[in-house]
Amino acid sequence: MKEKDITDASGFPFRILKALCPPVLYEGVEGDLLEKFDKDERLFGVRKAKRKLFWNAIAFLRPGIILRNKFSGELNTITMLRSFLTITIRSLTKNIEYSIINIAGLAIGIASCILIYNYVQFENSFDQSHPDVDRLYRVNQTAIWSPNGGIMSSSGPQVAHALQNDYPEIEQVLRINTPGDYVVRSAENGGDIKAFRESKVLAADSNFFAFFDFKLNEGDYRTALIGKNKVVLSKEAAKKYFGDKPAVGQMLLFGDERTAVEVTGVTETQPANIHFHFDYLLSISTNENLKRFEWSFIWTQVVTYIKVRPGTNLTALEGKIQTITDRRVAPTFKRLGMDFSDFIRSKGGWNWYLQPVTDIRLESGEIFPRYEEVSDKVYVYILSGVAGFILLIASINFINLSTARATMRAKEVGVKKTLGAFRSSLIAQFQFESIFVTILATVLSLALAAIFKPLIFNLSGFDLPFNLAGNWNLILMIFLLPFVLGFIAGFYPAFYLTAFQPIYVLKGKLASGMKSGGLRNGLVTLQFTIAIALISITLIVFQQLRYISTMNLGLEKENVLLINYAEALGPQIESFRNEISAIDGVVDATVAAQIPGTGTSEDIFSKEGSQENLPINQAKIDDHYFSTLGLKLASGRQFKAGSVADSASVILNENAAQLFGWSPEEALGKFIVYPDKGKLEVVGVVKDFNFRSLHSPISPMLFFTLNSGLWGSERFIAIKFKTQDVSELMEKIEQHWKRLAVATPIEFQFYDELLARQYEDESKLGRLFGVFACFSIGVGIIGLIGLVAYSAEQRKKEIGIRKVFGASVTKIFVMMNSQYIKLIVIALVVATPFAWWAVQQWLDSFEYRIKISPIVFVIAGVSEIVLAVMCVGYLSLRAATLNPSTVLKEE
Repeated sequence: MKEKDITDASGFPFRILKALCPPVLYEGVEGDLLEKFDKDERLFGVRKAKRKLFWNAIAFLRPGIILRNKFSGELNTITMLRSFLTITIRSLTKNIEYSIINIAGLAIGIASCILIYNYVQFENSFDQSHPDVDRLYRVNQTAIWSPNGGIMSSSGPQVAHALQNDYPEIEQVLRINTPGDYVVRSAENGGDIKAFRESKVLAADSNFFAFFDFKLNEGDYRTALIGKNKVVLSKEAAKKYFGDKPAVGQMLLFGDERTAVEVTGVTETQPANIHFHFDYLLSISTNENLKRFEWSFIWTQVVTYIKVRPGTNLTALEGKIQTITDRRVAPTFKRLGMDFSDFIRSKGGWNWYLQPVTDIRLESGEIFPRYEEVSDKVYVYILSGVAGFILLIASINFINLSTARATMRAKEVGVKKTLGAFRSSLIAQFQFESIFVTILATVLSLALAAIFKPLIFNLSGFDLPFNLAGNWNLILMIFLLPFVLGFIAGFYPAFYLTAFQPIYVLKGKLASGMKSGGLRNGLVTLQFTIAIALISITLIVFQQLRYISTMNLGLEKENVLLINYAEALGPQIESFRNEISAIDGVVDATVAAQIPGTGTSEDIFSKEGSQENLPINQAKIDDHYFSTLGLKLASGRQFKAGSVADSASVILNENAAQLFGWSPEEALGKFIVYPDKGKLEVVGVVKDFNFRSLHSPISPMLFFTLNSGLWGSERFIAIKFKTQDVSELMEKIEQHWKRLAVATPIEFQFYDELLARQYEDESKLGRLFGVFACFSIGVGIIGLIGLVAYSAEQRKKEIGIRKVFGASVTKIFVMMNSQYIKLIVIALVVATPFAWWAVQQWLDSFEYRIKISPIVFVIAGVSEIVLAVMCVGYLSLRAATLNPSTVLKEE
């Protein structure tokens, strides 16, 4: 047998030996193995000789032989990386325009991704820092007084005691109450008295700090809330009243009664990612009103939290606590003289739910009341999707720009292959370039993120968090992102560029060596699809926001000034209203417990002669309410000033009249029954108007006079004005206020601004979405430039030939842009149903919403065409005006 045949048949063992044996030993070992193979072939035949050759070769791989080899793998790797770096830098600097576009596009995409990731991480971090957070739950319940009222986060004071006493699985319970707003004064100690109206006031049980992660700068958290008339201040509140002096041991005066309360603690700066914050945390025994209802399950003015024991089966526990309704709640109704069985039948049940504290921020959209505004996981998903789209567009840009430069790198690849370079090493080189470019883009993106943050805040009002200090998840993401993104984005270009056949490349026939126009067009179509979808969604979001801001609510909101906390005037409130009504520029003024947009209270009413209890919203108003707010009567009359008879009268809205089965005219003179108040005569019906936000439909509403004796203080004074100098008007009103409400600061707000704040979250998100949509479109335009550059490079000879045969610049310009218009039309067809479905999900959260018009998608498509033509027009014109003689003489 010839040596060549032996090597061909058994090449593997020889290759292993050559790789691992020192060169000085390999020749002798190879000769010995070949001699042994010849001998074995004569004795045993070819097949067995080959098997023995394999095992003989393996037997030579002994440590004594292998360790004599001085491997140079580390040196080779360093040399290879140094070579890759040199080639990469030369390539980037040689084509500086492409490099800037590539790095800038990736940097914008990564910066957007970092900011949105930080926002998503912030939203998901809420309430994660509390001790034993996996065992903390809020006790929610079915809304008591409304059969369709959804879920309440509040419960009665007695619920916590029942849970603690009846269920051994519960380790601790905590109650938090919102006692309302207070005027807080510093105690008289020889210095100036400071007085402020404070709204961030809570009251809690003494074990509050065992549940929630609020650390104290001053005081002992174990005893701070034990006993009556104790308060823990926020760091900011302590500084406001006491400056840099120690606050613990100082006294503050709360409310009009000027109850003296001792400061027992001061918190550190409170974490932003907790679902509630406070400036004043009172011991719960300080709240006298709560003590009066300590027995109640239906005075739902506290929020109840529980800490379960380790290993508790939550599903089983939630099932057990449903028995509270029958065992514990019925006596409460009996005490009120109400039949609990009838009540349950009328409302359809009363259930209890355990909500993990960590879910409160993102999964409480339909749960009321709230300490602070919550977010929505849908918004988190939306912005996460936008971040993914922007990063996808940036990656597509990189792919297109890399392949657009293929003609520039083709000869380099062809020469290297001709000289023996393996494809794997070329792929490694291009992947290195991709990762290196992505690293540069990531470094630049950190600077862009810092620049974009205030810009985004100014444009959208949305303060995106961006803080690397101690944020190890973000740091890890930033570290890994360039490697992962660089590998993925560079994968296709690396294989594309190294697939060229040297024979075609060196002859200048690149098109014969590789074809990928279909994939590239597909990627650009995907970019167009994303861009059109984002443009369409942004337009519809702003249309809806404009619709709700301009919709006729059935009342007048412009030129109306509100004074909050009007109850501070006490019995002087009517005198104050009369005095300010006489000021020049004041058209009318009203005193009320509720103003549309500020919430309502709900109670049970029935029609005279009917046993059906109906949950209806109610408000206490005076005789100027309808005229000040521009509300129109459908029938009947307004309340009469000073009328004693009207204390037993009621005005309905049209929706309430309809609920009782009456037309506006039929309702007049009818009676409704209110528990503990007897019969109330209907004296008027007001036309329907939106008392709540446009997320909710118009609901039944009853209006009582201020002297009706019903619960609720005179919280608001609304002033209708007609003057250009609003500041002067406010100064005049404040002068009257200071004379009647001594040491209580006045607080103004414009009514239209109050109503606009109902949609502040949607407005911020809409603007934020618009900002990132612009970013994504901008990054996508860079992709267009890449494709046009590629097309112009590939087709320059074709263009030269066309010009030789008489084609005009205009025809060539149209030819080069028509393909992009086709891609945009395809993208429009694909994007329209997706964008339509996505934005409809958001619109469904509004009771009053626009109808989506197909013209929006046409506008989006036309806008994308205009942007494309504007951005690629220069490159197309430059290609169309090339000198044919210059192009055609190139090899």
